[in-house]
Amino acid sequence: MNYRCPKCQSTKIIPMASATGPRPQVPKSLLILVPSILLLALLLAISIVFLILDKSAGPVLNGATILVVLSCIVSGFMFWRDLPNFKISMQSFMQSQKQWKCRECQHEWQNQ
Repeated sequence: MNYRCPKCQSTKIIPMASATGPRPQVPKSLLILVPSILLLALLLAISIVFLILDKSAGPVLNGATILVVLSCIVSGFMFWRDLPNFKISMQSFMQSQKQWKCRECQHEWQNQ
């Protein structure tokens, strides 16, 4: 399967939505990992701001940061275990798609 636009040869293509086609199985660990990473980035930014302002972060912020780091580690390990099945599911989803659209030149085409 060639994942390039036939018109401009760009790799920035997306499958067009179809209601009847299969969907990839997204693991629940990924649904936990992404918000955990975003929350960790927010807590680290708040901690850096407190450090710049020469104020102590407090035990609540430090405890929350430690809990979020632990949840990132656990969900990251769980996602790592689920990764082979997720890759197979995503590959079968991409191969089953018929309608495609290029994000650069807006060209739409259909695979056989």
